[in-house]
Parts: sequence; C-alpha cells; structure tokens
Amino acid sequence: MNDTAIIFVMNWKYIRPLKVLLYSLYKQNSLQNIPIIMVTDDKRVLHDPFVRAVCHSIEFMGEEELAPFSSIRGEKIAEKSKVAFAPKYTFLKFSIFKERGFKRHIFIDADMLCLNPLDEELLAADYHVKAMKEVASSHFPIRAEDRSKFNEAKSLASVTRAFEPQENAPGTGINSGFVVLEDGAISDDVFDLAISVASSEAFGAEQPATSEVIRRIPDCKFLELPIWYNARRRVFESLGETFFDQHADRIKLLHYTPGKPWVLGDRTPDYLDKLWLKWEQDSLEWVDEVTIRGSLSD
Repeated sequence: MNDTAIIFVMNWKYIRPLKVLLYSLYKQNSLQNIPIIMVTDDKRVLHDPFVRAVCHSIEFMGEEELAPFSSIRGEKIAEKSKVAFAPKYTFLKFSIFKERGFKRHIFIDADMLCLNPLDEELLAADYHVKAMKEVASSHFPIRAEDRSKFNEAKSLASVTRAFEPQENAPGTGINSGFVVLEDGAISDDVFDLAISVASSEAFGAEQPATSEVIRRIPDCKFLELPIWYNARRRVFESLGETFFDQHADRIKLLHYTPGKPWVLGDRTPDYLDKLWLKWEQDSLEWVDEVTIRGSLSD
C-alpha cells in the first residue's frame, strides 16, 4: 500500500495493547512496511522505547498543538472521559484528517487484535472514507446489562447485513475505531471543518462528531466496511462463544470494547480475554527484539 500511513492516537494506557496489535498484524502479514505516525499528548508515550522503535514519527501535542482543540464544546462529555486539557482526549482523533504528505491514512484503535489477514486491495479501494457502521450497543447486552428486551434474531440481522462491504451514503454513524481516509478526506481544511463541527454543537464523544464531519465532506464517497474490520467484543460476548467460533476465520480485527483484558480488575477472564492474553504471551520475544533493534524492519 504505497503512499499510506498508519495513525495511532493514544495515551500511555494503550502502549501494552499496541504491542500486541502490532505483533498480530506482523503474524498476519498485514499492513507491513507502512510508516506509523503516533499522535499523543502523553510524554510517557513520547519516550517509550517500543513506541520510538516502531514509529516513523511521533506528533507530540503540547500546549501550542492543543490550542486548536480549545473551542470544542464539552458539556455533553461524560465526566469519566474528561482529562487534563478537558474537555476532550479522544477528539485528538480529528488529527487523522490533517495533511502529512500521504495519500492514505489508516487509523486503528490500539485495543484491537488482528486475527486474519486484511484485504489490502479492499482498504485501497477508491473511496474517500472506508469504515464500519456503528453497531447499536443496546442490541447486544453483556454481563450485568438488562437482557429482558434482547431479541437475538434482530441482533443477528443487524450483524449479518454488514458481512460484506457496501457502497452507500454514511447515513447512520460510523464506528471510528478503524477508519481509512484518502484524497478529499485528508486536508487541513477537513481538520478545520472537524474543529468547527465540534465547536458549534455539543457532542458526547468524538465518534458522533467524526461521523458528522464525514457527512459534510464535499462529494464524499463512502464505503461501509464489513463488520470483520471492527468486530466489537460486545457482539460476540452477547451472542456467545459458539457464534464467535463460527466466524473466527472471518474476523480481521477484533475490537476489545467494552472490556480490556489488560485491565481486568476483579472481572473473571472470559474466552475473549484469554485469547488476547495468549497473543500477548506469544508477542513478548518479538516485542523485545523490535525494541532492541529499534525498527519494525527485519
């Protein structure tokens, strides 16, 4: 994938899952030899040896770099999501729209695991934006959430409709955990549009704001990616391990939301947690080698 960059936006809490994600991409021979750009406001990320080894560049967001975000309205953001330069850590994701000299940006949330090789021809298809539509959390209750209104048939239907890529207008919001941008979706003007959108209307999080920005990109060609490129653990936890096993060989990127195996607390690990922990154990030697070598290249 020539003229492509992978972009991560994260703080120190995601260094551990980043290592496992990159190892899983390496094992699946996917998105290899592509420059990685790290966007962070966290000096622990900036100075981390592994991050410095794998990244083409690190864009540290200090006071001056964060200034454009200061007008974003934060009154609808949950208190637990606010951080020091409030109101919005995750709104840093708007930086994926900025020009950096690449034709294509691939943004990936670090809390993902690559289970099968990615179709790079699909990811390079001629669309301004490629992403998965959001799956309504209310359709997939988990753990202590109320299942009294759970309708398995409707939930399955909402998943199966997204098994294949579909060309259509953005309509409902995307899940911004995995987004591919190119051409007209990458420009400083689109970044300015994103800041303007989130400054003129209060959003509860970055994701609906990003969806609105994409709707407003002039003449935007949008491709809905299959669910397999952003397969939330919520879906499989709700529908059960058998459903996961039936489709495990189709899942490209398993998205660990909600519930992080690296932050279990007093939660008993389930099969999805154990899967990630096994990948982490397998990754340790590779992570050490990459860190010492100072590069992802062999």
